[in-house]
Amino acid sequence: MNNIKNGDKTTNISCRIEKLIYTKLSQEAINKGISVNSLVSSIFRHHITWQKFSDELGLVPMTKPLLKIIFEQLDEKTIKLIAQEFGGVVPKGLLYLSGNSMNFENMMEALEINAKRFGLVKHTTQDGVHDFNIHHGISRNFSQFLGVVHQKLAEDLSYKLEICNLDKNMLCMQFSEAKLNS
Repeated sequence: MNNIKNGDKTTNISCRIEKLIYTKLSQEAINKGISVNSLVSSIFRHHITWQKFSDELGLVPMTKPLLKIIFEQLDEKTIKLIAQEFGGVVPKGLLYLSGNSMNFENMMEALEINAKRFGLVKHTTQDGVHDFNIHHGISRNFSQFLGVVHQKLAEDLSYKLEICNLDKNMLCMQFSEAKLNS
């Protein structure tokens, strides 16, 4: 996950791809209003930060409507139990499989990568505080699940976490490295 940020140095590559694939990529880039180069770079980035680890982490694709149905059936006790049992597995697994050290900044990057699978993520940093806004559009119960997941992770790693907003569409939180009980 190191050095996978916009603005880092780039390199030129040359490769052969099927003409039909190139045509479809070109059309998708036009539809998105970006260059083929930007589209291909985002595909490569997704692969090296997420896709190559998803099988090893045992992840399965699931639609948001299905998640909504499942989470609407869960009571608060069950949500907390599931979140506490499995919550930090994916971000910790991403960090472990990437070979990066388990430090605060690397964990924040892993959290951002992990959160993007649920929807739009806004991640900003100021004075050592990382703000995450995860707009998932699934349900309030799902927001509660994500909140408990991140709270458990923060406790396990002795990070400070504040939940700023939790509703049916999004979870907003702030992480800082400040130790608990400080």
